[in-house]
Amino acid sequence: MGEIKTAYEKAMERVEKMNIAGVDLTDLEYVPKGHTAAAMFLDVKDFNVAAELGKYEEDNRVFVKRGMEETFLRNIQLPRADLTQENNKRAMEGLMAIKQDRSALQQIFSELEYLFHYYEQSLEHAYANLKESYSARLEQAQDALERQTGTRVKYDVERHPGFQEEWLRTQGQLDSQYEAVLAEQKTKIGKIN
Repeated sequence: MGEIKTAYEKAMERVEKMNIAGVDLTDLEYVPKGHTAAAMFLDVKDFNVAAELGKYEEDNRVFVKRGMEETFLRNIQLPRADLTQENNKRAMEGLMAIKQDRSALQQIFSELEYLFHYYEQSLEHAYANLKESYSARLEQAQDALERQTGTRVKYDVERHPGFQEEWLRTQGQLDSQYEAVLAEQKTKIGKIN
């Protein structure tokens, strides 16, 4: 019976058959290992990044670190839920473990914390403003409908499809503004040693 091969092994065989001379394929092998190690760090509380990096030769460690960094950066997101905040914190801890210039990194992290806090405040403020303005519009429509039908009508503003649609649009606009700033910060992190 033949040996069962992983997708990675099959891909490496295809690359070898292409006869690509002089091309260093080390990053193709070790960057994914960094992705895997970073994912383990994010999921397992007592996972030791330094010990994991110690398993690799010095030349390959650079590629493993790059994979870890990519995964950690991808996992830093705008705080849309409580779980996101915990994930951001853990990804930042991972970056602290693999980067050398921790003071520069800490500076950017404090800027990110400020960004996240300001984002949350902006969301709350936008939601309250939208709810207030939409409530006024619905109240006018409700009064007109009550006069026409002669019966009492009550709307829940937050459940109204028009409100929800407008909120999603507003939230999307805010998200795109803050995502741009977050991307800039991630680029800065990538440049830190």
